[in-house]
Amino acid sequence: MFHDKVVLITGAGSGIGRHLALAAARGGATVWVTDIDHAAARVVAHECRELGAHARERALDVTDAADCECAVADVVAAEGRLDLCFNNAGIGFAGEFRDSTLDQWRRVFDVNLMGVVNVAHAAYRQMVRQGSGHLVNTASLAGLIPTPGLSAYGASKWAVVGLSHALRLEGEGLGVKVSAICPGFVESNIYSRTLVAGLKPDATRTMAPFPIVPVEGLIARVVAGLARNEALIVYPFYARVLWWVYRWMPWATRSKGLAQVRKIRREYRMAE
Repeated sequence: MFHDKVVLITGAGSGIGRHLALAAARGGATVWVTDIDHAAARVVAHECRELGAHARERALDVTDAADCECAVADVVAAEGRLDLCFNNAGIGFAGEFRDSTLDQWRRVFDVNLMGVVNVAHAAYRQMVRQGSGHLVNTASLAGLIPTPGLSAYGASKWAVVGLSHALRLEGEGLGVKVSAICPGFVESNIYSRTLVAGLKPDATRTMAPFPIVPVEGLIARVVAGLARNEALIVYPFYARVLWWVYRWMPWATRSKGLAQVRKIRREYRMAE
């Protein structure tokens, strides 16, 4: 999967991005570790080099389209091509719609949607020019099923899933593969960095309606899914079940969603 590949990963300074970088390093890839936190990217690149991989770090703000273009250009100038781009950078946001502000919505969409578009615009076109490559966008289970209490985050991830489906069809005749990763609740520091509206400080982690699973299982699932060129890589098992149920029996998920709304208001919403 990764042997002799040139891999660019955004949001690679921590969480899923870090584990993708380490997996690529173990697999024999040349890894470009990028993150808005340059120090964190530097640490992960060092970890990749300790695994025997050639790795470089770079600061990257995905909300800056020009910086994204330059990042891809830097990779191609140094390595000659770009084989895999993990479009992974993102932020969380939790809270009811009535408690959110439009500035918070803009921030979430600037990072989670336009950040993905900015990186994809540079990486996808490079892959078209070279006639090969695989663009991998990190979406979420929240991009496949309704997620009360996560409306802004979910809306941004639905958009990422839609973008990925469209680009997959456009890229098929051009030699470019496109996939989307749709994790459920996976262990990551996103819970401590999630923006909130109207919720108690500890809500972002404890309000999860399903168990938070180790990230290692997701990485193994991603590697297997990309080897099969799957359009959507959904993990863990409960996420696949929920996605299947919502597609075929959407009414069956209504009671679970309403129960989650009641729980948020009863246990996690700040008193007015």
